[in-house]
Amino acid sequence: MSTAITDIIRIVAAIKLDDLKPEQAYTGAGAIAAVLVASLALTCLFVVLAVVLSKPRQSHPQAKRAHRGVHHQTSGTRIWHRRIDEVVDRFHAGDISRDQAFAQLASLARAYASGMADDTMETRTLSDLNRTIPTSTGNEKAGFMLLRQTIAALYPPEFADERYNDAARSTSVEQGAEWVSTLVERWRR
Repeated sequence: MSTAITDIIRIVAAIKLDDLKPEQAYTGAGAIAAVLVASLALTCLFVVLAVVLSKPRQSHPQAKRAHRGVHHQTSGTRIWHRRIDEVVDRFHAGDISRDQAFAQLASLARAYASGMADDTMETRTLSDLNRTIPTSTGNEKAGFMLLRQTIAALYPPEFADERYNDAARSTSVEQGAEWVSTLVERWRR
């Protein structure tokens, strides 16, 4: 072990430190500063984008209502009643099953509500509707509450097992159609 130490001491002693000079001065300080400034700017940009894009869209009520007219899909109730009646007729003709009829009735209710509330309701489940607190007042809030009740009433016959759920067993397609018709009639602007 002492021979290894003495060898290291001889090697260190053999290195001449008095003639060490850098071959060329380093000039990359400007490049490092530029990379740091660019990184900082990109970080700020990403933070601003994250904040801006994470906020829900707020549209102007006047702009949303501008497209309304007598030819808009939710302007008259007759077309919605016709669609509801078509579901009942297709069920009685045997074209669709009972579960499919209830699913289509729920889909019609959500589509109507989407047009009336100027908000997408087609993909909202009952849990989503229950978690949503309507920010509007008056007719739109009452309509949203009626939609929530209609979807809640349609859920057992649409999803529950008739053997174990009385509401699923006793609710007819006609009853479900009446609930959706009531939604269409009672939701006013």
